[in-house]
Amino acid sequence: MPSSPKTNSPSRLRFGDALAVGKLVALAAELQLLRDYPPLVKRGDGKYEGDILGFVKGLRLSAGVIYFLRERLLSTGLDVSWGQLLDERQAMCSPECDLIVHTPEGHVREWNGDEKPVMRFKFVKAGSARAVISCKSSLTAIDKDYPKALKKYGIKNVFLLAECCKEAHFSRLSKAAKKAGYKGLWCLYQVQKEGSPLQANEKMCADFGDAVLKAVKRRRRQQAR
Repeated sequence: MPSSPKTNSPSRLRFGDALAVGKLVALAAELQLLRDYPPLVKRGDGKYEGDILGFVKGLRLSAGVIYFLRERLLSTGLDVSWGQLLDERQAMCSPECDLIVHTPEGHVREWNGDEKPVMRFKFVKAGSARAVISCKSSLTAIDKDYPKALKKYGIKNVFLLAECCKEAHFSRLSKAAKKAGYKGLWCLYQVQKEGSPLQANEKMCADFGDAVLKAVKRRRRQQAR
């Protein structure tokens, strides 16, 4: 049976901050549990099966972060969506964006169902976007091309959020992310050496929400001038 995750809180969060970050902390706890269930089964050909589909795990992560940011950015009047950016001429699409922070009227089309939709995927005008967040499950390396690809669409605020990474690798990955053009790297929790409990980092979750809020507010003031 997996060890119970411990909370890594070097400094206790204020009550209001703890309330604000509750969705991310709960998401971290859920995803930690799913790392161990269901157990993988080794087939005769040496391959493993029985795990949850990777795409579904990734979608659960990004969906949870969308719910968190919609509430965290409520005072800005901005929306948060899964989708792609359209260039100024609406002739080209950007790479997939796990999360786009944009003005509510900034999308051209939303792919959705008529009743009880199972997806909400928006094509957002690049000029209406304030930030993009890339979500990764278990982070081991930095995609150096992603910020460059979004820069063509005028996006300067690109954040990198990982479900987890090894604690010993976080500093190196964080430096590499900033060098590649990301605003920074944040992890919901970090994994220590093999067999040790997973660490839920409440302070880092709070810092992530604050960083995105600060960036989109600054962009809004600049555009208002």
